[in-house]
Amino acid sequence: MNVMRDRLTKRPPYDRMAAWRRRTTMQADVKLSPGGDSFVAEVDGRPAGRLDLIRRDGVIVYPHTKVQPEYEGQGIGAALVRTALDAARAENAKVVPLCWFVREWIDRHPDYADLVEGV
Repeated sequence: MNVMRDRLTKRPPYDRMAAWRRRTTMQADVKLSPGGDSFVAEVDGRPAGRLDLIRRDGVIVYPHTKVQPEYEGQGIGAALVRTALDAARAENAKVVPLCWFVREWIDRHPDYADLVEGV
């Protein structure tokens, strides 16, 4: 009898989706900064992330998104992007997603694709 082989065969299969579903999503308070040059996210009053923006003639450019390391993978970046794009839609503005995170988020949420300049 091979004990190692028996242990391996009795191990339950790893379910990647179940692991993903166990991840927690934090509630972030996302607001436009006082200077209007970024959206900032706070969790329990502590800075959690930032999405920079540049406004030019009815177009909003998103050059950079930064989430603090302790909040990565917890939905902070998504909350920043969704809030920024919803604000752009409310202003009837087009967006230029220079930041890779914003670009990929829009790719995964095609209902926001109409906001992208040149599409």
